[in-house]
Amino acid sequence: MKTILIVGGSGFIGTNLSEYFCERGIKVINFSRSPSHVHHENLIDICGDCKNTTILNEIFENYKIDIVLHSLTSFTAMDEVGSSQEVLATNLSAFIDLIGIMKNHGVKKLVYISSGGSIYGMADAPIKETHIISPVSFYGWMKESCEHYLEFASRLDSEFNFLILRPANVYGKYQKIERIIGVALRNAIIGKSMDIYGDVTTCKDYIHIDDFCEIVEKLMQSQKWNEIYNIGSGVGTSIEDILKYAQIIANNKIEINYHERKSGDVPYNILDIGKLKETINKSNFVSVESGMHDMYKYVLSITNRESY
Repeated sequence: MKTILIVGGSGFIGTNLSEYFCERGIKVINFSRSPSHVHHENLIDICGDCKNTTILNEIFENYKIDIVLHSLTSFTAMDEVGSSQEVLATNLSAFIDLIGIMKNHGVKKLVYISSGGSIYGMADAPIKETHIISPVSFYGWMKESCEHYLEFASRLDSEFNFLILRPANVYGKYQKIERIIGVALRNAIIGKSMDIYGDVTTCKDYIHIDDFCEIVEKLMQSQKWNEIYNIGSGVGTSIEDILKYAQIIANNKIEINYHERKSGDVPYNILDIGKLKETINKSNFVSVESGMHDMYKYVLSITNRESY
């Protein structure tokens, strides 16, 4: 049985990946500040701070790790950064230490969850992996810095392999209800007005978490490492469409309050996924409308719990 160490396995993406791999007979070690929401015989929770190199070393000493999957980020593109020192320590310095510890223990494969939105900056057409990197947020710059360090680490050690995955807007179960799709569904359920920053023509690429997990597995199984992949649907969906779907699914109207666009946000972001499709031979993706129908059940359960 293979063993995957997921750093940040209690977050939205980490939780879904943990569940996905456990159900396929792979042992998963979740190293995070809190236990995973997943309960499975193949899952081991180890709680701690990612900056704690002692605990990290113990993990590699006690378990035979085959692949490390890094899905930890302590802030988002929309967050204001208070202390850059703390953010750098958690998201960059700890990442560099992790790679050093991996090398010391002979673990040579790392999958890094980067960003397909904030790392590219402004664009007006579908974005290829070769597009100039020009982030407009500190979050995007941090992702760019980690990517560069991975390439540097691989250059120093030709046996060290990486995958850099740049996901579009991933959505689905276990996600905090603070992103546009979850908020639209929740507000439609409870009849609450919607705050829109910018306007409803903002168009972005959205990918359902089930598609995302499948893609990660197939890329890990491929022999094409030391590569960068956009992970998206390749299809743009506007906020207007998301609001329309939410109102139809919940059978309720949403009033809209418009505000100025937030700093660090981009009004257009659609990924060119030609390289991904060619590598894993995937052409079918969950549509946003269908994915929102699926997520509705999760959002409804969260909303009902919050009402008690």
